[in-house]
Amino acid sequence: MSDRFWRRLSYITGIMAIGVVFGLMAFLASIEIKDLDLWLHLKMGQYISEHKIVPTFDILSCSIAGKPWVNHEWLFQAIIYQIFHLWSFDGLINMQIVVVFITLFILLVLGYSKERQWLTAFSLLVVLLVYQSRFTIRPDIFSLLFFVSFIWILSWFIDRRWSVWALVVIQVLWSNMHGFFFFGPVLVLVACFSEFLKRHVSLPWQWNKTGRLQDEEYVRLQKLLLLLILASFINPLTFKGAWYPVGVLFNLGGSSKIFFQHITELQKPITAATIWTVQNGFYKAMIIISGISFILNRRQLDISSIFIWVIFLLFSLAALRNMVFFAVASYLVLMANVASIHWQGIIPLRFSHHKFKYITGILFKGLLIFWMMDTGLKIATNGYFDFDTYERKSEFGGVSKHSFPYHAVNFLVKNQIKGNFFNDFNSGAYLVGRCFPNIKVYMDGRTEEYGPDFFEHYQKIWRDGDQKMFLADAAKYNITGAFLNNNNQQVPPHVLKMFYQLPDWKVVYFDYDAVIFLKNTALNKPWIDRLAVDLKKWRPQGMDLQRLGTKRINPMPFTNRAYLLETLGLYDAVFKEIDEALKISVDDFDSYKLLGKIYGAKGNHRRAFECFRIATILRPYDIQTRLNLALAYENLKDFKGAVGQYQRVIEMDPRSSKGYFGLARAYALDGKRPQALNMLHQFQMMAPEDKVNVQKIRDIMDKNKKRKKGS
Repeated sequence: MSDRFWRRLSYITGIMAIGVVFGLMAFLASIEIKDLDLWLHLKMGQYISEHKIVPTFDILSCSIAGKPWVNHEWLFQAIIYQIFHLWSFDGLINMQIVVVFITLFILLVLGYSKERQWLTAFSLLVVLLVYQSRFTIRPDIFSLLFFVSFIWILSWFIDRRWSVWALVVIQVLWSNMHGFFFFGPVLVLVACFSEFLKRHVSLPWQWNKTGRLQDEEYVRLQKLLLLLILASFINPLTFKGAWYPVGVLFNLGGSSKIFFQHITELQKPITAATIWTVQNGFYKAMIIISGISFILNRRQLDISSIFIWVIFLLFSLAALRNMVFFAVASYLVLMANVASIHWQGIIPLRFSHHKFKYITGILFKGLLIFWMMDTGLKIATNGYFDFDTYERKSEFGGVSKHSFPYHAVNFLVKNQIKGNFFNDFNSGAYLVGRCFPNIKVYMDGRTEEYGPDFFEHYQKIWRDGDQKMFLADAAKYNITGAFLNNNNQQVPPHVLKMFYQLPDWKVVYFDYDAVIFLKNTALNKPWIDRLAVDLKKWRPQGMDLQRLGTKRINPMPFTNRAYLLETLGLYDAVFKEIDEALKISVDDFDSYKLLGKIYGAKGNHRRAFECFRIATILRPYDIQTRLNLALAYENLKDFKGAVGQYQRVIEMDPRSSKGYFGLARAYALDGKRPQALNMLHQFQMMAPEDKVNVQKIRDIMDKNKKRKKGS
């Protein structure tokens, strides 16, 4: 067949590959609504639309009520509320698909090359796979759209007069939708600085001569920078609103590090422990590929591309949520570098025949299409069991049935319960979205508003159950309710016990997704009298097994409640929950693990061993369960069995201090002093600060030594 045929077929295959990328994008962007912050945005959008005002002080919380609030996302909130009001949640999902489509289409326009379709399709796919983690209907998606729009206009249309005003309009919108609006002036500043270097610094790879047209563009960029800075002041709080996100950026160090330790999206994408793993693999791939493109294009480097690449690499390394901005920046840098590369100069073997290039291109693009379609089909099967309908719920479309404690909040809404509530960080935005103004929260997702000191204060109550601290806050903020979210997380034992033991606080709601307490006040008394739950008499309501049929599901509601009851020491109720769980799934890992823990606490070590043995068989790589099994062996005086399990723990995790401590204890109890000392030495190297457990091992060895002397 002729070269023309293969060229045409290669072109069509490339168009198909790009089309499949956008098809996969539409599918991934239709992910079900599962973001917690969306609910706060919707409620504020409703407030702004109804009151025709953007609040400049807090109205949502009982703990920071009246504190100045720079709501730089108000325009996003107003827009999504109007969309939700007209088209409900499906409208929000469709909005996300449209915004993401436009963003990727601009990237396609910026990077498309008929000669390198395969590289465009592949790179755009990698950007999409990094981007999908942000498909949460948040202002970030608009921020990224504005970001690529800026680069598109600066790259292609800066010589047009309308470009300046288009960028100014985008900057005004950006300044009222998301805190990353400062990237607009940053991009222009980078362009200005790059042009300055071209004119005043001799660069080894750069031709520094500029013409009259370039000088006009340079002057236009300087004027544009000033206009964009001024445009940032067009917001409800003018200077304060423009400076606020920049001030937050400068204060990320110091005490603000606590947010990065506890909030997933603020954690680093690459750490010493994950650098060589596949975690965030597509992001790492873009770092490597775009970095190599600089080396290959070293003779014709563009200084602005280097600055953009470095700035957004450093920005992305700070937090997971920033990865997509680097993915976009690296895509643009890669496409710019590749456009200047002549492949004959870097490929040792020169395949001069066009037919070879066309056929290999067809094969590569065909494989890419196959991989994307296979990936899409696999993802399409993602779903979970809906306990309300006894049917499977897809992870695409609609509202998530397992991301929110919706049963518990439905309870609050149905009974019109009011008051100031203590709550966990993850529940705050959802409670605001569903219950404001009846309920004002203690904490929500606006970390900048609460500040690091308050967040650390909250952690001491939520994590440690600091009763004195809570009672002080309850008096200070008139807290009359507590919402302890147990959905996709476990309520810390200390805070659950604290509320359960407070004499004036009563349980009014208890289920797998949350526990709700009300303080016995005059306002709450009617609700308490009608809704109070006596957990000592708790009896679970089993599932309809005939309706469930042979579906294999995780009996999560029963094990979640069992965990809560076990924390409170209500073992009879736990057994009832586990009995129902095992009717649904006879080999449920969590049930056996919890039973083992209870039997161990009751001193029935034989039954504890039997349960932990089954749990370990069901999930052999769960380290904590294997540690529990080893402890059960110890309690049965089977030290050989205990040693074997601790050794397996160390095989699975050579850095497990608990494994070495367990080995030292098992050897010490078995009277094997040399082995115990050796393992104790290893433990001290792993946990040099743990003096208490070291002394425990020494006490066991001393006790055995005295016993031998006495005998």
